[in-house]
Amino acid sequence: MDLSGALRAIADCSVLTDADAVAGYVADWTGRWRGGPAIVARPRTVEAVSAVVRACAAAGVPVVPQGGNTGLVAGAVPPAGAVVLSLRGLDAIGEVSDGAVVAGAGVTLANLESFAAARGLTCGLSLASGESATVGGAAATNAGGAEVLRYGTARARIAGLRAVLPDGAVLDRRRPPPKDNTGYDLVGQLVGSEGTLAVITDVTWRLDPAPRARTVLALAFPSPDAAVAAVPVLRGLPGLLALEWSDGAAVARVAGHLDAPAPLPTDGCWVFAELDGPLDAAGAVDDLLPDDRIAVAEGEDRLRLWRFRARTTEAVAAAGVPVKLDVGVPVESLAPARAAIVDAVAGASPDVEPVLFGHLAEGNLHVNLLARAGGRIPEQLADRLEGVVLERVLAFGGTVSAEHGIGRAKRAWLGRQRGPEQVALMRRIKDAWDPAGLLNPGAVLDPEVGRRPSSDAGAR
Repeated sequence: MDLSGALRAIADCSVLTDADAVAGYVADWTGRWRGGPAIVARPRTVEAVSAVVRACAAAGVPVVPQGGNTGLVAGAVPPAGAVVLSLRGLDAIGEVSDGAVVAGAGVTLANLESFAAARGLTCGLSLASGESATVGGAAATNAGGAEVLRYGTARARIAGLRAVLPDGAVLDRRRPPPKDNTGYDLVGQLVGSEGTLAVITDVTWRLDPAPRARTVLALAFPSPDAAVAAVPVLRGLPGLLALEWSDGAAVARVAGHLDAPAPLPTDGCWVFAELDGPLDAAGAVDDLLPDDRIAVAEGEDRLRLWRFRARTTEAVAAAGVPVKLDVGVPVESLAPARAAIVDAVAGASPDVEPVLFGHLAEGNLHVNLLARAGGRIPEQLADRLEGVVLERVLAFGGTVSAEHGIGRAKRAWLGRQRGPEQVALMRRIKDAWDPAGLLNPGAVLDPEVGRRPSSDAGAR
């Protein structure tokens, strides 16, 4: 029996092989990265996941775990001949116990938040892609988002998990004791591993009390330097949940996309602060800017104001296929790093427009590069643009990946930031978990660099 037939014989699992049916599984969210033809297996139980992985291991066929496929670094784009293991069917949510809930890897972040909100709680992870992004994907990439300042990244939200190992065995650490010093932290090692060590099937997700009332402030600073200078004051706001920034030009783009006039000037840099508290908690910002550069809103008005930041990605996508880079620098370096990136892009091509925004408190820049004429930037130029941007980021002591992961798109830059010794250690970890190298090969680490011969790996 061939592999397709073996997968079709697995209970609680459907299989797609038709080119049209698998089309949505072989390209990333931006449309820029595309993989080869693939089989798509869609299990609905952990047992079925185990059976799929075991069958692929027996056939020596690579497996690429995939959640909502909202990644931006080609981390879930399959190489030719691979099996895409879609985890969307694992969408059960358990009951809240000890402040946490076990959620299947296929549960979307939006559904998890709805579940939590109905109980007066929050999952604490807010992504623009939350309607599609899944719990498993968030765990695998250690996703961040707008509320990292209050709730931390996915790693801080995860109390335990269950995962299928490369040989099909099941590792169950869904409910470890709150204090447990028995050996290595296997849960922590799998969070952020991008599907290269094991297939995460369930996550025990910590829930927090939901904010009492949300207030959003938008502040239109005349320059990025002025915005960064205000960070100490803004971080002292009571009940601060999120602290975001957008270039004024990015806000203007969103306003045009929504056909809604921006309520503040767009000549500089906007900062958005979201608070867990009533409107009168925002009085501390009065000395930062004149009244015509500050907008404060709550209730439905809060959502209308917040959209000028939250819908930036949507506005960018409407203008073409962007080159997207998620990077970070020390907060105090954000303004000069931003300027250096803008200058580098202009030097590389006057036909490319940078659209910049991000998470201010973490020094996080989302760099979106668009062809001014619309459409797609040629791949050779895209590679050059990535290079000049990431060079500038490293020069400021930053990171080439602040929250989207390495995937395949940034693999060549991992060694530049972390150094050969750390990359070699990562390779040894990968070989220990996945000696045959069949789990998401090519993501994070180059599959052909640093691996021991398969006979040696198999003997360990």
